[in-house]
Amino acid sequence: MGKTKAPLRALPAAAVVLLALVSCGVPPATTPANETTTPTAACPSAGTEPRHANCFAYDGDAAMAQNEMYRQRRKLSPDVQSQLEQHIEPAKTALSALPQPVTANEIETAFEALGLREVQTDDGGNGVRFGVAVPSGGCIYGVIPREGELTLQAGGSIMDGGCLEMFGH
Repeated sequence: MGKTKAPLRALPAAAVVLLALVSCGVPPATTPANETTTPTAACPSAGTEPRHANCFAYDGDAAMAQNEMYRQRRKLSPDVQSQLEQHIEPAKTALSALPQPVTANEIETAFEALGLREVQTDDGGNGVRFGVAVPSGGCIYGVIPREGELTLQAGGSIMDGGCLEMFGH
């Protein structure tokens, strides 16, 4: 007689094994609704592109604006601002009396004579910038340029802390 044939019932079992082997290790095209994935990358998005499962989408322009927030000054209450303004005239008088060109040490000494000890200075070559913490709250800040007039302002500390914003950060 000839060859014997395998029973037909073995065919479905072979198909299941073959299907399991072929699909093993292939990720699904989309994440099922009941599963969440943890983003592994930050992907800038303008809002029109489809979001990839492994990306955390962000607005690049908004991120840059937030990156500059450390330079912004904190808001002060009207009472604190009013108390702070009382330090402007004595500071202006003391700083205007300094010999030109002024040094950072001379500015620190002038503020210390007024009882203000937390002085930050930055001499960039074109003048000296300064920021001074006032004990009642807030800051006096400004610049004495190599050429030109003294500028003096009163306001809150910067978000980064302190009274003098640094450039180039």
